[in-house]
Amino acid sequence: MEKIKIFDLHSDILYDVYQASLKGDLERFENYHLPKLKNNISGGIWTLYSPSDFNLLEALKVSKSLVNLEDFAVILGIEGLRNLKKVEDLEIIYDLGYRHLMLTWNEANKYATGVKGPQERGLTEAGYQVLDFMIDKEMIIDLSHLNEKSFYDVIGYTNKNIIASHSNIKELCDHPRNLTKEQLKHLKKVNGLLGLTLVGGFISSNKKERTLDNFLKHLEYAINIMGIDNVCFGFDFMDYFNPKQTANLEEVKSALEVNNLINILVKAGYSKNEIEKLTFYNVFKRYHNLIYKKERNYE
Repeated sequence: MEKIKIFDLHSDILYDVYQASLKGDLERFENYHLPKLKNNISGGIWTLYSPSDFNLLEALKVSKSLVNLEDFAVILGIEGLRNLKKVEDLEIIYDLGYRHLMLTWNEANKYATGVKGPQERGLTEAGYQVLDFMIDKEMIIDLSHLNEKSFYDVIGYTNKNIIASHSNIKELCDHPRNLTKEQLKHLKKVNGLLGLTLVGGFISSNKKERTLDNFLKHLEYAINIMGIDNVCFGFDFMDYFNPKQTANLEEVKSALEVNNLINILVKAGYSKNEIEKLTFYNVFKRYHNLIYKKERNYE
């Protein structure tokens, strides 16, 4: 099969280059990420995530300046708003070119509740203000990391530009970040996108079963519920966080091995058209207008 375009619905590249910059390394993207992405990944949602406290606005400016946004189809994103001091700062973030947001990472914050927060707690008043801004600006609203209460709060409030960028199927692997069959049905009702991830612990609780063959079971399940036009891939590669021990599959540790996924899709009987939908066009046809363009002069 000829070369397939691949859009990765979730990558933490912005966070990685920002952290490297704090150690004086301003060439992290060129030296580490580019050789792996080149000729393998066409684009993606590149995010800055917030597992700790830092100056969000500064980090967004710095990380954006340290990556190549010209040779890839990139949508700039934020994974978690724990460091957003006030809703009004979203105007600055939007003006920087960011078009994707998650309300939380795993924590409960002033806007919503993640999977490690209280089950009974959902969105806050400030969280709904964030949604109002995103709806008005037609930004991508990402439900990954939200607990079920927050998940249903969001889709009960809006059906605009909804995705779950990197989650798998809870019925197949009981991980707190995976989605239930009912969540998939509701995601389909709002015409949302599900990005299936290659994080091993999201595929099986048994380390020996963290394989591409078992990943295909998640894919088949998702397509049966949502249809092939609402499913794609959010790989969440983590090789750059710990290159000695992969959190992803041994068969696809990083962007360098994505062709192994394509090969197994072909072997499983997926057509070229179906594969191209899953890897690129399901996302691109919806959100190509949100891809960062330098000539738009976001600064």
